[in-house]
Amino acid sequence: MAGGRESSAGGSGAGGGRQTEAAAEARRARMESIPPYMRAVSGSLGGIVEACCLQPIDVIKTRLQLDQSGNYRGIAHCGATVARTEGVLALWKGLTPFAAHLTLKYALRMGSNALFQSAFKDSSTGHLSNRGRILSGFGAGVLEALVIVTPFEASPFFIFLSFLWLFLLSK
Repeated sequence: MAGGRESSAGGSGAGGGRQTEAAAEARRARMESIPPYMRAVSGSLGGIVEACCLQPIDVIKTRLQLDQSGNYRGIAHCGATVARTEGVLALWKGLTPFAAHLTLKYALRMGSNALFQSAFKDSSTGHLSNRGRILSGFGAGVLEALVIVTPFEASPFFIFLSFLWLFLLSK
């Protein structure tokens, strides 16, 4: 009996390994069949969800940093005070530019990563090597930094410089 159990366990373990490999291959095939535009849409939706979740934390952090009169006793007190005095929606002040930034950022990252992956696939086998995955991620990250992150981060600085320049010219 013990020999029967071992052989059936051994047989199911080997078959389970083949099933796991087959399931991984099927999952890989489904992921590869998702078009780049759908990955970009998925990334943009993820950016919207992230912005909606993080904006209240950012509002509370900003209020605490600017509080010089000691109105707030901590994070929870600040959030409750803002919600009570200005309404709950006040915790999402400034959501639009933040959501736009993250939406564009993640749409570009996910979409360009999918395009780079299709470009780095082996034309004969259709598989993507680890080197191709790394280069795809690197390319998507560099493109995101050049097209989205740098302009969004640099534009407030350039706006400040232009106002400073206008101020100095008016003197």
